[in-house]
Formats: sequence, C-alpha cells, structure tokens
Amino acid sequence: MDIKKEQRIVFNISGSELINKHKDNKNIPRLRVGGGESLILIEDDRITLINYFILVINSSVVFHKNKCTFALTVSLNDYVNHSNADSQNNNCHKPSIMKTKIIALLLGFMPLTAPAQKPFSLKECLDYAVEHNDKLQKDKLSMESAIQSKREIVGALLPQINAFSGLNYNIQKTTIAMPNFVNAMMPPAMQDPNAPKYMTVTMGMDYGANWGGSISQQIVNFSLFNALNIADLSGEMTEIGAKINTEDVIAQTAGLYYSIQVLTYAVELFDESIALMNRTLQMLEVNKASGLMRPVDVKQLRVNKINLETEKLSMIQAIDIQKNLLKLQMGFPMEEKIELPPINIKNMEEEILTNALTAFDMSSQLSFKMFKSRQKMLDLQYKAAVYETLPMLSLSANYAMNYMGDDFKGETFHKFPVSAISLNLRVPIFTGLSKTAGIKKAEIERQKSLRDERSLSQSLAMAYGNALMSLEQSRKTMDSQKRNKEMAQEVFDVIENNYKEGISSLSDLLNANSALIRSQMNYVNALNGCMKAYIDLKKSNGTISEIKK
Repeated sequence: MDIKKEQRIVFNISGSELINKHKDNKNIPRLRVGGGESLILIEDDRITLINYFILVINSSVVFHKNKCTFALTVSLNDYVNHSNADSQNNNCHKPSIMKTKIIALLLGFMPLTAPAQKPFSLKECLDYAVEHNDKLQKDKLSMESAIQSKREIVGALLPQINAFSGLNYNIQKTTIAMPNFVNAMMPPAMQDPNAPKYMTVTMGMDYGANWGGSISQQIVNFSLFNALNIADLSGEMTEIGAKINTEDVIAQTAGLYYSIQVLTYAVELFDESIALMNRTLQMLEVNKASGLMRPVDVKQLRVNKINLETEKLSMIQAIDIQKNLLKLQMGFPMEEKIELPPINIKNMEEEILTNALTAFDMSSQLSFKMFKSRQKMLDLQYKAAVYETLPMLSLSANYAMNYMGDDFKGETFHKFPVSAISLNLRVPIFTGLSKTAGIKKAEIERQKSLRDERSLSQSLAMAYGNALMSLEQSRKTMDSQKRNKEMAQEVFDVIENNYKEGISSLSDLLNANSALIRSQMNYVNALNGCMKAYIDLKKSNGTISEIKK
C-alpha cells in the first residue's frame, strides 16, 4: 500500500480547468472543474482501483477585477493501488469513494470565476461622460466663478463700512522752522537785535492713538449698475457654453461608442470569413491528398487566410485604440477595462428612421443662443462706454477719536473726536477724446454683429441640410450594401456547393470568397458612415441630448 501524507495544490483560474502541479505523474488523480459541474478523473495505464480521502484544510478565493486565484491545501490519505487480484476487497473502501463524490459535487458549486463585467450601454456611457469628463467639470467651476463674480459686483453696490485704529510712539518728534515772532512781539526795548530771523519748534507728543470708522455708499454710478447686468449676462453665456460642451461630449462619446460596436461587428465578420476559408482549406487538403489539387492552390488560399487574419488583428488593435479614446472622453480610468454590448443593427435602423427626422428650429440652436447673448454683451459694452462720461454721486461719513500725550494719563494726556459727512460728485469734463473713441468703437462692433447674424443663420441651416442629405444617402448606401452582402453570401454558398460537386473551379470559389469579404467590409463602412451621419444630424438640429434617453 502506497500512502501520500499531504499534497498542496494551488490553482490559477484563467478558464474552467484546475490543474495539479504534478500533472505529469499519472498516479496522482486530476481535479477539473468546468461546465457548471465538478469531476474527479482518474488516469492510469492499467485498470486499478484508487481509493482516497480529500480533507480540505484551508481554502480561499481572492477576486481582483477580472482575475481570480483559488487555493486549496488537501491531504491525500489512504492512497492505495490494488491489483485485479485484490478487487474482492473493494467493499471496504465504499465510504471513502462516497466522501470523494460528495466533495467533488460541492466543488461544482464553488464560485471559482470572478463575475463578468456588465457591458456599458450607450446611456450609461453618456451619463458617465457627462458626470466625469474633465472639460465639463471645468465648466461647472466656470459657472460657479460667474456666480461669485456677480456677487462681487453686488457687493460694490452695497454700503462699504471700514474701521481703523492705530497707536504711535514718536521716537523723534517733528521739528518745523518758522519766523521768530516771539522776538518781534516783544517791546522794542526788550527785543534782541542779534536774535535769529527764524526759529525751530518741536511739534507733537511722545504718544498718539486713534480709532474710528467710515461708511460710503454709491448713489448714482451707471457704470457699476451696468456692470451688474454684464455679470448676469456672463453667467448666462457660461451656462450656454457648458451646454455646448456637453453636446460636444455626447456627440463624441456616442460616435466612439458606435464606432467600437461597428468595428467589433467587423471582427465577427472576419471570423466568419476565416471560418469559411478554413472550411475551404479542409476541402483543398482532401483534394490535395487525393492528387486532385495542386499544392500551389492550397498555398494561395493560405496566403489569403493569413492576410485576412492580419487585417483582423489590425481591426482588433483599432478597437483597443477606440476604447482608450472612449475612456479618455468619458473620464473613465485607463487601467480598467470597459466592455460594450454587441451591435443591434435592427434597433439602430429603427433609431435612425424614427428619431433622426426632427424639424429644424433656429431658436433652439445653442450656438445661435450664444450669438444672441454676445450681441447683448456688445450692447452692454456700448452702454458702459457711454456711462463713463456721466457724473457719479456718492455719500460718505466718518468718525474718529484721537488720543495724544507724553503719557496716557496726567495733565499732558488729551483726547478729541473728529467726524464728518460728505456728498461727493465727480463730473468728467475732458478726457482727451478717449471716451468718445471708445463709444464709437463699441458702436462699430454692434454693427458688425448684425452682419454676422445673417451669416450664422445661413450656416446653421446649411449644416442641417447637409447632415440631412448625408444621412439619407448613407441610409441608401447601407441598405444597398446590406443587400449586396446577402447576395454575395448566396453566391458563395452556391459556388461552394458547385465546387464540391466539381462544377465550379477553384478560381470561381476564391473569387466568390473575395467578393464576399469585400461586400462585408463595404457594409461595415456603410454602417459606420450611417451612424456618423445620424449623430451629425442630431447635433445640427440641437437634439443630440435626446440620444441619452
């Protein structure tokens, strides 16, 4: 009897198979899990009865994103090899076999694979992009900044109240020179003829202190009132700009989303074409073995297959690049994977037919709303230039208490209040004609904007008309290429059957195969072009946000 005390097995789950690290030793049983059930397979070169217990000492399942590591420490006890002569003792090992089957069944219910990532729908991608796109996050900060700018101007219209205080120690007092009036005021007999003409007097005391406050209020200031209107309009323009950027993000995200779906569909078509080539190669290999086919014909088809596989790899690389662009547009972490559902061509066609044709309304265009807001801003800037020439009136008042002395007590200490109320008027009289030039310049900008309005209206209408025509043409092209693909598939099936029966030549089969591949790629390009035209039309008529619904 051969006894194995303990065997440690560590499994890396990348598929559905758990592999023993001693897989080369056929005397060690193998444990496999797959298809929703667990099986214990016993492999040996001869008929033997292997009886063993599995005692699970420790088990753990570690999930990290899409990877899973499962570890078991097991003991293989009572590992017995019996010859055919010992088969009469089988009954004594039935409990061991029963335990083995129970453990194998339990393993079948263990969650050995990490849950698959749920594919992102178009709405989920767009919602994520609107919430996490860096540019849109900056727009939110810009709108908050516009609110604070308005509050700043409103604050200037409110009373301005200030308080002040101070304490001074005069290290060196101020000295002034003045005429010697003391000598001049004395009687002539007492005047000193040698006295200096000027004398110096030291002013001030050792200490000085004061405190007080002031208040001022704008009464008439048209420039400041106009600045408040400018701040309001700036906030509206910032909000419109944020909506424009949101539409751009939605359009770009949707374009990348559909592009990835179409490219994935193209890879599926490549797989179908490669499968067709593999099937054809099998037939050629059979004919080659029978001497009915030249080796060069088989090589030619293999070359075509390799070229097709290379194109498929390029397409897969393009999908990865598009996914990275999509993650960048969405603000999605680059290190994480993102999966999209397969394309639903029928739903896509219904979406194009039912939601694409929307009436064009110029007033609903965000770019047109932005232009009208800019015109209002030019009007306010013109008013600002005019208001610079008007008088301004303000009211102010102040009160202060002053203290001075050689000390803060005693006979040298003095205090006295100071207060005033003033009404201030400022009237511009002559500013070197700069104000007049500013007014004329603002008027010229207003006239230019009137010319631009008509041009913008025509440009938006033209963009909508072009997008509508492009979508209609793309739909016709997609329908045509779809029928062409179906016909190419039918032709290939007929020629393939004829080739099997010896009616069609290999050249006919290869030509039909190439025509089928071209028709499939033409259909993919037409489908991609149709979706781009659909997004352009939704954006041109101002309804791109509806694509989120």
